[in-house]
Amino acid sequence: MSRHIRFAAAALLFVALPGFAQYDYDDDFTKAIAAHYPPLVRLLITKGGHQNVQDAAGDTPLMLAIRSRDREVTDLLMHYEPDLLLLNSQNHSAATEAVLADDADSLPGVLVRSDPLQVAQALGLATKLKKRRVLNRFIELFGAARTDDIGHHFLSKPLDNFELGSRVAYAFSPAQDSPDVCAKPATKLLLQGKICKVEGDTVSVEWQLLSNLDNEDKGCSSQKRLHFARKPDAAWNAKFLGACSAAPAYFSTVPASFNYRQFLVPELR
Repeated sequence: MSRHIRFAAAALLFVALPGFAQYDYDDDFTKAIAAHYPPLVRLLITKGGHQNVQDAAGDTPLMLAIRSRDREVTDLLMHYEPDLLLLNSQNHSAATEAVLADDADSLPGVLVRSDPLQVAQALGLATKLKKRRVLNRFIELFGAARTDDIGHHFLSKPLDNFELGSRVAYAFSPAQDSPDVCAKPATKLLLQGKICKVEGDTVSVEWQLLSNLDNEDKGCSSQKRLHFARKPDAAWNAKFLGACSAAPAYFSTVPASFNYRQFLVPELR
């Protein structure tokens, strides 16, 4: 039996099970993308799978599809309007993955043009790596002079592009057991948020989302990936997400502010 048939059969089985809405589709999503099998990807979405789920590296299904140059699955995922602001543990966005894959076709759809840091970092990366196809697409989007200026300016003065509201991510592990988020010292956690203050080369962030990327504590939760978003509850936010220039009280290893280079993708550090 081919792997496509096996995956399809497994997905249909879960659909038939009572209470399937509680089933954790995360691993199936990753397998469906790896198998390059659009029908299963569509089935998972329509039966409750969330395409904004992030795997152990923080990669979304869209990032994985772009990285593998799977045009059909990428187009399918884009049809369901993924969250293009999500970043992985390396601060890669879907646009970063499009640059690395030299995927000029995906770039216009996944680039968040309202985020100057994402635009400049993607262009700086394309310039450094000489990704001709995406550079030509950037020229179509911004014009030759602006494309050249943004890319080279980022490589020479990256801090100039760290503007308020731009999205960044920070991966870490807790110093001790953190049962409120099903985490242990070996657990990978990922904070994502928006820049709220820039002073010199120091950046502060208002965290919007905390993700447990590899929950193995089934006694705490049956879900493999857990996500905790900012709430109206100020005390809850202060404990798990902190505030601008204030680290989350629950995690002793998270700084209150960062050197801006922390948020450069590794390919540009």
